Amino acid sequence: MDSPSTARRVWAHAWRLLVAVVVGVPNGLVVYGLVLTTGPYPGGPLGEIWMLVDLACLLLCAVAYVARHRAPRLVTSIIVVAGSFSLFSSFVVLFAVASLAARRRRLETAVVCALWFVAALVGQRVFVAWVLPAGVLPDDLRLLAAGQVLNTALAVVTGMFIGGRRALLASLREQAAIARREADARGDGARAAERNRIAHEMHDVLAHRLSLVALHAGALEYRAGIDPEQVRETAAVVRQSAHEALGELREVLGLLRDPSATDEQSRPQPTFAQVDELIEGVRAAGSPVTSTLDRVDAEALAGLPVATSRHLYRVAQEALANARAHAPGAPVHVRVQGAPGGRVVLEVTHPLPDQVPATRLPSSGWGMTGLAERLRLAGGELDAGVRPDGTYLVHAWLPWSAPTEEHDPSGATTDGVGDGVDGGRGDDLDVVASRT
Repeated sequence: MDSPSTARRVWAHAWRLLVAVVVGVPNGLVVYGLVLTTGPYPGGPLGEIWMLVDLACLLLCAVAYVARHRAPRLVTSIIVVAGSFSLFSSFVVLFAVASLAARRRRLETAVVCALWFVAALVGQRVFVAWVLPAGVLPDDLRLLAAGQVLNTALAVVTGMFIGGRRALLASLREQAAIARREADARGDGARAAERNRIAHEMHDVLAHRLSLVALHAGALEYRAGIDPEQVRETAAVVRQSAHEALGELREVLGLLRDPSATDEQSRPQPTFAQVDELIEGVRAAGSPVTSTLDRVDAEALAGLPVATSRHLYRVAQEALANARAHAPGAPVHVRVQGAPGGRVVLEVTHPLPDQVPATRLPSSGWGMTGLAERLRLAGGELDAGVRPDGTYLVHAWLPWSAPTEEHDPSGATTDGVGDGVDGGRGDDLDVVASRT
């Protein structure tokens, strides 16, 4: 009872009873005061003690009202019968009937209201005959019945309204909870799928690297008469492949892989060195694309670590596909910025369309989530949104190089499995990535 939640629950039930008593008791005292000033009770001694009977009925109704949720029909029936013979309990009866009507069960409400109608008419006749002086209440049964119908309608309509509002609020809360759970599940699923996709790709990349190491090491073992220059070149290839394999292994440590995942058809994994081919393909599809290298040259970009280069390519691929899907024909600008030892930044911008394209492509809606997760795991970040000038921007950055990774000076692509994030389909990317 000391906790705030318990106190709130008690107050939620007690305030209605408090209002009913505070309003009902003065109302009854006014009537009894009128009786005392106008003359003797019509019922004689019975009328003189009726105030005590009224107080007893009020006490009974108050106790029953507190327990009404345990047996609503029975308790409300007791209240309407006892309250019909009590001036002090008139508002307690109204609140009890409204509370029952809030349950929105028509049959039980109709039965209790019929009982209340009969009991109220009997109670009013008793008051007219034994307690109240002549003329205080009309003696016409039709007028008494009409007044009771109004009281009943007021209580039932109020209760039904409250019940409907409660049902609506409960429904809205449930819908909001379901929507939150579904959104969380979709987000978790997208992140899990992306982690599995990365793990699958990295596994096959490592297999490729290690096979190169084994191949060149075997050549050194079995080939005789190799000149020192060839030995140095082969050893350099073995060293570079081993370092790149270790770097990519450290990148994927800790990620979960679904053991039930099926193998995908192997194909070469594109890197950022091929982004010009990607841009040319987008141009051929009808979207004017421009690109800018800002404080960085092509040779430096060719020295990006292979994993970083792949991530940037995927961002550009998804962003350009998104621009083509959501703003077909709009000019797209790709900007790349960075320097070795710092960050490499990719931005893609395009103006928002004046209206939604009639042939907008369907999408899963989680391409951007997968990309953001991929960059986060690689130590970078991806943001997307509308800028003040009305253009849409995808801004992505990654560390230029990880301490454990070796650069691939040729910028050559590696073989692996999978397409990266959503296979470049442009699933619901609402922004275009730019090449800085």
